[in-house]
Order: sequence, then C-alpha cells, then structure tokens
Amino acid sequence: MKPRFIPLSLACFLVGLSANAQCDSKYTTEADKAYRGGFYFQALELYEKAKDKAKKDKPASACVAFMMAQCNRKLGDYKKAFSLYQKAQKLGYEDPRVSWFMAIMYKNQGLYEEALAEFQNYKKLNPNDPKADQAIESCKNAAHWRKNPTCYNVENIKSLNSRDNDFSPIYASRKSDVLIFSSSREGAKGKPDGVMGLIPEDLFEAKISKKGTWSAPIPLGEEINTKEGEGAAAMNKRFNVMYFTRCSQDKKSKVGCQIYEVKKQGQKWAEPTKIALAPDSCVVGHPTISADGQYMIFSSNMPGGKGGMDLWIAKYDKKKKTFADPVNLKEINTEFNEMYPYLRADDKLYFSSDRIEGMGGLDIYRCDFISEGKWGKPINMRYPINSEGDDFGIVFEGTDEKGMFTSNRKGGRGKDDIYSFNITKASVNVVVTVRDIDTKKPIPGVKVSFVNSSGETKDLTTDASGKVNLDPAQYGETYELKASKDNYFNATGSASTKGIDPLVTCKDTTVYAEILMKTSDVPLNFEVLFYYDEAEFYPEYKDTLDKIVRILKENPTMRVELGAHTDSRGRDDYNKNLSERRAKRVVEYIVSQGIEAERLKAIGYGESQPRVMEMDMGILKKGQRLDEAFINSLPTEADRELAHKLNRRVTLKKIDNNYKPKTPPPSPKKDTDDQ
Repeated sequence: MKPRFIPLSLACFLVGLSANAQCDSKYTTEADKAYRGGFYFQALELYEKAKDKAKKDKPASACVAFMMAQCNRKLGDYKKAFSLYQKAQKLGYEDPRVSWFMAIMYKNQGLYEEALAEFQNYKKLNPNDPKADQAIESCKNAAHWRKNPTCYNVENIKSLNSRDNDFSPIYASRKSDVLIFSSSREGAKGKPDGVMGLIPEDLFEAKISKKGTWSAPIPLGEEINTKEGEGAAAMNKRFNVMYFTRCSQDKKSKVGCQIYEVKKQGQKWAEPTKIALAPDSCVVGHPTISADGQYMIFSSNMPGGKGGMDLWIAKYDKKKKTFADPVNLKEINTEFNEMYPYLRADDKLYFSSDRIEGMGGLDIYRCDFISEGKWGKPINMRYPINSEGDDFGIVFEGTDEKGMFTSNRKGGRGKDDIYSFNITKASVNVVVTVRDIDTKKPIPGVKVSFVNSSGETKDLTTDASGKVNLDPAQYGETYELKASKDNYFNATGSASTKGIDPLVTCKDTTVYAEILMKTSDVPLNFEVLFYYDEAEFYPEYKDTLDKIVRILKENPTMRVELGAHTDSRGRDDYNKNLSERRAKRVVEYIVSQGIEAERLKAIGYGESQPRVMEMDMGILKKGQRLDEAFINSLPTEADRELAHKLNRRVTLKKIDNNYKPKTPPPSPKKDTDDQ
C-alpha cells in the first residue's frame, strides 16, 4: 500500500492478515510483530537485519525473503517486491501466494501479458481459488481497456503537484475556483510516522486565477492542521462546513483515525469536532456528503463489514445534530478495500477499490443512484481514468463530466499527483424516415412526434426526402414515434439511444429509424376466417382484429367503414346476409375493446367485391382481381382454395376525420406487426 493510505487511507495495517503472514522463527520475532501491527517500514528494517542472521537456515531465509517482498509491496516498491518474491521461490518457498503476488506486481506495472501468465500458473497451483479466474479475466480486460480508451482527457496539474504525495482534491467554492487537498509536501507538520517512515499529510488550499492558473498551495490554519495527519475531506453544498479525516499515533505506535467536522467563520475555520461513528479502536475516514446533506458515506474497518475497508452510510440525526447509526453498503463492498467515496450532485456514487477485477492497484468505480440509500452495480471507469497504478479521490464540477482525481501512474511529478479530466464532446441524433408501406416511397410533410420516457414531446415535419432529424437527442432514451398526415392512417414506431455511452463513443452518433404509413384512400384488407355458416370468427384471428383496434386508437378522430366479404361459393343473397352478420360481429368485438360505436359503420358486401392483390403471393400476382373466372382458371385445388380464403376478409375504409373523442384516447398498444 502507498504512503497516503497510512494513515489517511486507513487500510494497510487493518486488513486481516492470514495466519502465515509471518515467519515465526527466532530471527524474526520483532519483525513479525511489526508486520502484524501494519508497520511495514519498521518491519522491513527488522527483516533486513534478520536476513543476515538466517543465512544458514534455508527455510527461514526463504520466509524472510517472502516477508521482505510483502513489506515492499505494501510500501509500493513493486520492482523490489517482485525480485524478492522470485528469490523466495528459488530458496524453496512453495506457498502458491508467491505466484499470486508476482502476478499482482506485474499487473501493477501494467505488464498485463506477464501478469496473465503468472495468474494462470497460480490457478494450476491453487485450482480451487475462484479469484484465479477473476484475475485472469481482469488482465484481458485491462489490456483491452488500455487499447480502447474512453472519451476522457486526462492531464497532470503540474502547478498543484510536488515531489511528495498530493491527493484527494475537493472543490471548496460554488465556482470550483478554490481547491483543498492533502499533501505531505514541505510545510506539512508532524514527524515521520512509524508505519511508513513519512511525514503525515496536511490539508492545503489553492485558488485559480482569472487566467485559469492555480496559485501556490498554502496549508490551512492551525485549527485544522496539526502534528497528526489530516486529509481526505469533503464539503457541504453551501461550502461552509468541511468534514475531514484525522489520524494520530500514540506512544505504543497504534494508529487511530476519525472524521471531524469544522465550520467556516468568515475567512477562518472554527475548532473541529469529532463525529463519533465508531469506537476509537476502529478506523474511520474518507467522508462524502449527499447533496441534500442527509447522508454521509465513509470508509471504515468497523465490525460487520466484508473485509478490509468497507463503505458505510450514516443518516443525519436531527435530535443528535450529527450523523449516526452507520449501515454497511453490502451490495457494493467486497473482501478487498473500498475507499475514497464521492457523492456527485446527482447522487451518483464514485469510490476506489483494489478488488481483483481492476486494472491494478486502486481503480475508480461508478454506481448509478437507484433509490434512497441504494446504488446499482459498480462500473469500472476504465482507462484513462484508471491505470495500472492507484487511482482514487475523484471529484466533479457539479454534474459535468469534468473534475479532478489522484493517481500515482507513470509520468507524474511526484508520488501521488492530482490530475484533471474532462470528456470529449459527443452528441447523438435520431434520423427517422417515413415511407409509404406499399410503394416504399418517402412521404414529405408528415408530422413526427418524438415522445421520451418522461412524456416530453417534440414535433418535427419530414422534408422532401421523407426524413426528420432530432438533433441532439438524449442519451439512454427510448423515443415513442407518432406519425400523422392527411389521407394516411397514423402510424407509430420507436427509436432508442440506449447502449450508446457518451463516455465511450467519443464521436457523434446517429440512430436510424423508419415508419411505414398506409394511405387511407385505399381500403385495408384483413384476413379473418369465420366458422362455417356462422358469424363467429376463429379465435386465432383475434390478433387481426386487434390490429384494426390499434389503427383506430392511433387515429382517434377517424370514422371508418367496416366491411365483411365472402368468397364466391354459395348464393349471392345468402352470402350478402352472412357477411352482414359477420360485419356486425366484428363491430361488436371492436367496441368491446374501447372503440366508440359512433365511429364504426358495418356493411356486408357478400361476394360482390373480389379482392385485388396488394402483393405477389406465389401464383397470385400483385394487381390481380380474384374474381370467380380467375379463380376457376387456377391450375391446382390448393391455389384455388388460397384465392377463396383471401376473399373471405374484413376491410377497413376511412370515412372522414370528423369524430370528436369524448375522452382522451388511450396510449397505443405496442405492436411490432405491420398494418
């Protein structure tokens, strides 16, 4: 783990250590004790001394090499740790974890192919560990993400960074022109701690000029900065109250961290007060406050978590006038460390975790807000926000996709540096083409209504090419499309921008959709078969009648004629009577589905109006009239029977658009079938 994790990350010395995370030899008693306490800097020095004493004891030497590798890994020196893991292997240290940690060291240096091979080796040595498959997959993902970056632009803010640790920036003004962050640079108080051997961090402030340059950071007042460690802060939405982490180390080298609240009085800060969220024996830090001020999310190792550092949420108690009764965010936490939470103004939750599926070290994750106290599945923010190093402490300017975060990635000025980020602007638009369902020709002058999921409507009219363009459209939206024009039946469609991520696309995107409209100048034909010599239709033709219902609901002012037709077999007068009864039955069904009877005129045509084919259908060609003479000329019984069937139909013909609905028309039933 890195220096800013101790004391301010609050993790390294608290994560449960396995039973064999020590050597238990006569040479390493003091070193093992220091390691168990999480004091890796001291432990490394003691293991270094033990190394010479254990030269002639090969098992002890192998264990010492392994523990020295562990210390270096915790201190962030991955190259040295890797060489010591190799040495432990050569000396006969057969614990499969050596292979695991060697893979981690490769991964934390961005050597994903090498890490993949080592994780595969670990799986052979320890096939029952489910984390092996996760680790293998993470190497493949990390390599893919690095080759296919998201749309974020990332830049080191050199004017803010020093050769030491600079991390966890927060905006301290409404205009985002004042910054507070943690740093162990020159000017920080305190003496080197016994954990990492480094000076504890203090909180510093910088302001941006009208030219867009940051001033030289200066430490906050003595009310906040002490000889102890201060950092990982948050502000309320009025920017007059700050919450920050303070860690101290007692004479017995025990480290404790708690969250403090401090109010601003004019240009100065008042005396901070501790917020009692957990016993002093627990570590609590990294606060973030919801936009309404009702919740605080923080990181802690208190009992009841999943392991390591977990995220917890506490609600503001009006009686106690503080945050209280923290609850573990179990849906988000893992056995690894979850730290540095940040609640954006729209309640999206961001945090960092060293869970195995990341790119290496700490990765930043995003969780979309679901409801009060609940967030969705964590989503890795991928490269370039994340890297093979530690990436954490993100902050946004309001809800804009711009802000700052911390990383110790390659190419920085110091150890941990502050980076800015913003996103390449990209838009999405929806182009809809309206065509005649029969001729397939574009229809100009059609009104197309775009209705989003919130019910907001925008009307556009098709141009000479039958197209409309909603530009810009909204990301992650599904639009209901409604098309209308005189002499055409209304039609509907849909267009979706879901799955198009502006954080990944990095370019303008066009979504295409098409609506097919049917002219109302020509009757629509629907096949509806009835029981022999009866006015009752077969149940399977209910869907056909539902299409007529849908058309009527989509055209709420239209009055229509509903005609029933028979084939040419049987007497004319009988067929006329039968068709009239069938037409009335069709009307009865349509009325039962909520269509006003005044809109419907039922007529039985018998066999008097043979069908004219609307399209080719085998031997039956488009435009052919299916009269008795033609049917009798067909070569096979099957062809003749098909023609008779197509004549037994219901037609829908527009009368006018003069009906005035008595009640608001219901929403059209979604149906993917053509009219």
